[in-house]
Amino acid sequence: MNNNELLTIIKDPKEYLERFTKIKSKDGGLVPFKLNPAQLDLMNAIRNNSRIITLKARQLGISTAVAGYIYHSTITTPGITSVLIGYNADLAAEFLDKIKTFYKTTPDSLKPQIHYNSRNEISFPALDSKILVLPSSENVGRGYTIFNCLVSELAFFEKAEEKMLAIENAVPKNGKIIIESTPQGVGNLYHRMWMAEDNGYVKKEYGWWWLYTEEELELIRKRINDPLRFAQEYEMEFLSTGRPVFDLQIVKKMAKAFILKVGDKHKDVEGVEHTVIEEDGLRIYKQPAPNNTYCAGADVAEGVTGGDFSTVVIWDRATGEEVAMYRGHIPADKFGAMLNRWGRKYNNCLLVPEINNHGLTTVTALRNLLYPQLYFRQMRFDTVGTSWGDRIGWKTTKTTRPLMIDDFAEAVRDKDLIIHSKEIYDEMLTFVYDDGANMVATRGFYDDLIMACAIGLQGFKVLYGGTLDQIEYQDHLPTSTPY
Repeated sequence: MNNNELLTIIKDPKEYLERFTKIKSKDGGLVPFKLNPAQLDLMNAIRNNSRIITLKARQLGISTAVAGYIYHSTITTPGITSVLIGYNADLAAEFLDKIKTFYKTTPDSLKPQIHYNSRNEISFPALDSKILVLPSSENVGRGYTIFNCLVSELAFFEKAEEKMLAIENAVPKNGKIIIESTPQGVGNLYHRMWMAEDNGYVKKEYGWWWLYTEEELELIRKRINDPLRFAQEYEMEFLSTGRPVFDLQIVKKMAKAFILKVGDKHKDVEGVEHTVIEEDGLRIYKQPAPNNTYCAGADVAEGVTGGDFSTVVIWDRATGEEVAMYRGHIPADKFGAMLNRWGRKYNNCLLVPEINNHGLTTVTALRNLLYPQLYFRQMRFDTVGTSWGDRIGWKTTKTTRPLMIDDFAEAVRDKDLIIHSKEIYDEMLTFVYDDGANMVATRGFYDDLIMACAIGLQGFKVLYGGTLDQIEYQDHLPTSTPY
């Protein structure tokens, strides 16, 4: 091997690790570090991206792959600090042991000189580079400029928000942050980061299928003998910390079958092809059909960025299919103008706006625009009796809120609805009963689309879904007049 060939190998983390380092075998002893498919995939992702978050099953070697990448980067790049952060001292000690094993098994001719080797630091003075291995303590990451950072098992961190803020501030744009974790409940920072649509992190998912056969997995299932723990650690299920309102298995099956994104093409039962588009902020799954009847539920928020969302979901009354959805921050009066515009396009669909708080502004805007078909709520929710009144819109109260959510949950459970928006499914997965048996969104999540869905479903009860045979009044006019 000539010098050019050796230099090429040294520069390549995969080639370097597989040729020149070893790891501890599960059976004892040292074995050459041969990257498995999941490790290879992650290694390529790290090369090409600066921010990565992974969701992983147990025992796939994900943290070992990242530790190997960071070891290689640190001993081949002058003047950098790399940090591996475990959620507790034991995990940090394990990382340090991995790094030391990489170093010990590297050929002497390739080993950089160690200046300081402690229980949490290895430094290489000739390169002016070092590796720190730290537990997730109160001030982790503060005071450093970090080039490579592994954050392991973020789902288990205490005060995760504060620690990640410090870490992200310590790593420059050209540095790398790799977060890897198994799931641990919903609502924590890791879960929110994984669920976020666009937070700057590339998502990589490594399930059991990257390494185990179904037969091996079945043995693990029997050994664990705990369905919930198995689902969390090997099937990567985010398990709710409260009792879920919706049947999560049904929700996940529906999501797998029905979710559509902008640009997707899909066919209806008649074979007509539809393309998902976004227009005026509204995601449109199906354009309005001339003879179809539609119903829309709207949940109104203040319209301030960072607050709750204003949402609308438009349903095909006959099929229960979601045909359009909006979720955004928009002033309540402009939201009314938007509802007027799209409601008219969908055949003057029945609009069911919530009238709590800012909803009154939206309803006023709709009335000023003479929207032709607004929902009038039943008097019996406000007063004694069963008559209908002139009260426009849906009013959410302690009485009506559980009723409308129960109706929506029942429709989901009975598979009466076809939901295409991923955002709706995400909200259903984090919607739980709290300690007081109230149905609420898990901390850090929203329920605005659930409210829009549930409100719109109330419109189904008063909207006839079939074809109306309207009398043609011309056929009944007199044929002659005395004048």
